[in-house]
Amino acid sequence: LPINRKQKVFPNGTLVIENVERMSDQATYTCVAKNSQGYSVRGNLELQVMVPPVVQPFSFGEVALNSGQVVTTPCSVIEGDHPLQLRWLFDGEPIKPRFGAAVFNIGERSAILSIASVQHNHAGNYTCVAENEAGTDSHTANLIINVPPRWILEPTDKAFAQGSDAKV
Repeated sequence: LPINRKQKVFPNGTLVIENVERMSDQATYTCVAKNSQGYSVRGNLELQVMVPPVVQPFSFGEVALNSGQVVTTPCSVIEGDHPLQLRWLFDGEPIKPRFGAAVFNIGERSAILSIASVQHNHAGNYTCVAENEAGTDSHTANLIINVPPRWILEPTDKAFAQGSDAKV
């Protein structure tokens, strides 16, 4: 070694491989050390290149949902080595059990977020996070909910004297 420009061997025997790639760099490497008396020793190491996860983008559609509708969206990891961990967040925080949303893991590469009856408190940003030993990836989508109007202050009947200003 070196057999290409990515590999550098330093005088102390250290091997540095820049920008490792599975196809070209994953292999068994042997280090041989010799002293001035001609004695040598060798050691082998297995270099494994781990690929970080890539989360496939998802959305809740381009149209706002109405209160009471069902929402189901998958999070899929389309690239990355095992073991993988998947989790869903709501506005940056883990989804709480009483929130009214359920997460179903489908194997190690998919997790489905499901809300049986969306309400105003479900509106916000949902993030799927995938992690492995090589790295982390995530994707976020915004869920918009239409809710029926409600009175903040319900109007009441009022009477005004003729000629006075009426403010309602």
